[in-house]
Amino acid sequence: MIVIIAIAAAAVALALFLAYLPMRLLLGRMASSIAAPIRAFIQRQRDRRAMERNTPDRRRAEPPA
Repeated sequence: MIVIIAIAAAAVALALFLAYLPMRLLLGRMASSIAAPIRAFIQRQRDRRAMERNTPDRRRAEPPA
């Protein structure tokens, strides 16, 4: 009985070990494909906010009296 439990535990451990690397690779690729457009959007927003405009910056303007 103990031998069967040990073999089952070893099989589960081996399966988890063999599945770990492909899972990490897949999740890493998914994360980078999701993060790239978000990073590009953030950079476009930074560039847009840094541009000089002909209109005053309403965020910094004093409220009317």
